[in-house]
Amino acid sequence: MSWQTYVDEHLMCDIDGSGQHLTAAAIIGHDGSIWAQSSSFPQIKPQEVTDIMKDFDEPGHLAPTGLHIAGVKYMVIQGEPGAVIRGKKGSGGITIKKTGQALVFGVYEEPVTPGQCNMVVERLGDYLVDQGLKKKKTLPTSRERENKMSWQTYVDDHLLCEIEGNHLSSAAILGQDGSVWAQSSNFPQFKPEEITAIMNDFAEPGSLAPTGLYLGGTKYMVIQGEPGAVIRGKKGPGGVTIKKTNQALIIGIYDEPMTPGQCNMIVERLGDYLIDTGL
Repeated sequence: MSWQTYVDEHLMCDIDGSGQHLTAAAIIGHDGSIWAQSSSFPQIKPQEVTDIMKDFDEPGHLAPTGLHIAGVKYMVIQGEPGAVIRGKKGSGGITIKKTGQALVFGVYEEPVTPGQCNMVVERLGDYLVDQGLKKKKTLPTSRERENKMSWQTYVDDHLLCEIEGNHLSSAAILGQDGSVWAQSSNFPQFKPEEITAIMNDFAEPGSLAPTGLYLGGTKYMVIQGEPGAVIRGKKGPGGVTIKKTNQALIIGIYDEPMTPGQCNMIVERLGDYLIDTGL
């Protein structure tokens, strides 16, 4: 599940079937980077996140000055030291829940009550704490923060780049659990069991040989690859190359006039780079 889905479906949800929703919500890294936010979330300033983090470390730090979000001041009310900060402004307010690596924000106005906002924000925060934010390792938004380049840029600029006048037909970067980190618009709609079979072949080289490699229901004949590292498939004048990194699968699909060697070079070059960077 992407961070944006957490915001859209868990923070901006219909609260208990009441027809009420938070005004705005966001999930922000401890360093102030935006992992996901509602379109209505205010443009928070780096110093404001710094002050919030300091209050979590030194509870009471914000009390004299108030809590500021995008220049709007909230009076700090009783929270949970080191875990939850709550603020009030007129008929509305804010709740901020700290997890291991993120801050979960919810902003509300009447008729939503402070208790409803607390419940929505803290429920998601507690869930993420319980999960240890494991999904962070497989979600593009968090990787954008770490790599300074989005996964979609890797697909668009590196996998779909021009090579001697040719391009891959389609390409994608997938998590090893089958989650889509980024893909070209024409990448086939693959099935979860196809990714499972691919991962099995990396773990047990040769397992795909009898049945063939399937992607989006299309069958490729498995040809010589690199056991545990690269799977290559052929179908008519085209084919596919799949490179396994520590956490992802880099997939490139080609057709003539692109050659198998050109596809291999593009896919494996990016895969080797990601491995070198610890991904």
